[in-house]
Amino acid sequence: MGKSFDVRLDRLLVGLIVSAMLVVGTCDAGATAETLDGRAIVVRECAGCHQLRPPAASTFETLLDRTAPDLFYAGSKFRQEWLVDWLQDSTPIRYSGVVYLNHLGSVGDKDRIAVDTVQSCSAKLDPERAEAVTEYLMTLEDATMKTGVIEPGKKFSKPKALRLFRKQLPCIGCHTVQWGKRVMGGVSGPNLTDAGNRLNPDWVYARIENPQHWDPKTWMPRVEMSHKKRELLTLFINTMKSPARIDLEKRDAVAQGSAAPMSVFVTREAASRSEAEKNYRLYCVQCHGSRGNGRGINDTAGGLPVSPRNHLYAEEMSQLSDEELGMAIAEGGDAVQKSGLMPPWGETLSAQEIDDLVLYLRQLCRCEAGG
Repeated sequence: MGKSFDVRLDRLLVGLIVSAMLVVGTCDAGATAETLDGRAIVVRECAGCHQLRPPAASTFETLLDRTAPDLFYAGSKFRQEWLVDWLQDSTPIRYSGVVYLNHLGSVGDKDRIAVDTVQSCSAKLDPERAEAVTEYLMTLEDATMKTGVIEPGKKFSKPKALRLFRKQLPCIGCHTVQWGKRVMGGVSGPNLTDAGNRLNPDWVYARIENPQHWDPKTWMPRVEMSHKKRELLTLFINTMKSPARIDLEKRDAVAQGSAAPMSVFVTREAASRSEAEKNYRLYCVQCHGSRGNGRGINDTAGGLPVSPRNHLYAEEMSQLSDEELGMAIAEGGDAVQKSGLMPPWGETLSAQEIDDLVLYLRQLCRCEAGG
């Protein structure tokens, strides 16, 4: 109950008010005017799923209630021409749904996305309505976002960008990309195969700089880097313009599986779990798996050339001191001579949260340092 109930009640009341307004304006002229009123269309047809005004979800529980991406900064995020086209023929953008934890299933010891639970937007607007809705959504901007930061046509070193994207940073571990005919990468984050068509490069830069500004509970880590590296990464993502037709049945990680083994993670009883366990579910499970065995959806998708550590393996985990575990969480794999695909969470989690995660890892492996 609480905040999530209030949000649903607010949306219901808004829907009833708008419906009443539409009933009053029954003349043909009024109906025609409403058809082209982008705001009215969005409130009536989109507000039931999308958040149209801040704040974004800020707790584990409210995050699980999210059924569609937030739209209160759509004008900062999307390219207008792409949005007009997409609203007329919407296609899935996220393999694992808006919140991957809500769609976890399993096949054997491997996590999978239960594709029958992933729903895409049902928007199929005619051209005039798509234009009207887009015009309104483009007014929903984040006033704090800097514009003109990225020059889309600026030349850059693609080999350097590719190395940054695939090896030095954990991007490919969570995002699907396409090079030539090959589709690769993880599935817990949005598909980037057509990001250059879909996303405003200034927003991409801002999102990389501080993911938590846009989404406090996002499982995308905040990684400290120079402006030049952030610009290089953004320019590279801006070149990704492959047709974005996700076929959920063709990726190994999204082969349909039973969601039952994972349902316990997304029920309301999650509220009684420790904060450390919630953080593990949100940030770690995507790669290390719902059981902690290293078989998360990103690994089984082939997004990780180096398999994540098995947190159940006591013999290996006991060789690591608590300090080393904390350093790996805070500073990433590079800090402990492991893969750079292990993200640094030090800018996302507090020192206390990291210490608590170390204790939780000891519970998983049932081992002590040096044991």
